[in-house]
Amino acid sequence: MKKFSFAVLFLLFILLFAGCGTEEKANIEKKGNDAKTTETAKTEPAEKEKTNKAAKPQEPTAEDLCYFCNMKIYTEDEEMGVFTAQAVKEDGTHVYLDDSGCLLNAERKFNENFTSSWVRDYNTKEWIDAESAVVVKADVQTPMKYGYAFFKDKESANKYMSENQTNGVLSSWKDIDTEAEKRYMKKMQMQAEQQKEAGNADAAHNQEMNMNH
Repeated sequence: MKKFSFAVLFLLFILLFAGCGTEEKANIEKKGNDAKTTETAKTEPAEKEKTNKAAKPQEPTAEDLCYFCNMKIYTEDEEMGVFTAQAVKEDGTHVYLDDSGCLLNAERKFNENFTSSWVRDYNTKEWIDAESAVVVKADVQTPMKYGYAFFKDKESANKYMSENQTNGVLSSWKDIDTEAEKRYMKKMQMQAEQQKEAGNADAAHNQEMNMNH
């Protein structure tokens, strides 16, 4: 009887030890996975920030077309080239835009976020970071008639507005986006109506053909 009791106790001890070992292993694996997740969360933004800093603007060529509207891209040596913008997609591809509104509508159209973007300084045509650029709305002719010029700092913008009779006022990317979105929605509506009209015309044509047969 004592031998039997001892055997039962021994068996219970082994099972208890095995269970503790399994639980401890699971905890270790969980801590390891949590550490990897935390490390990944820290690494991804850092890598993205590193990529953004490494990206540099490039000069478009005469063959480049606007990523959004497929119109001509003006180069630095052309008068309208001062309004050209550019951006870097998430895959590292450089794209060019012929006007500021197209820069915003391209993200809207293709449902993507550019990792970097630049516009030209109105005075020097040097590339400046789009987010930090000072925006001026003025009576200036731009490729898509948005009428926005950009400056590297407020001092340059204020000097331009005081020395030029173009009714220039300080503006913002939010103002540009409001106008760009309005144009985009109007364009989408027009395309939908054209497709509807084309569909009705095809349906009428098919009906006529069936009646003739």
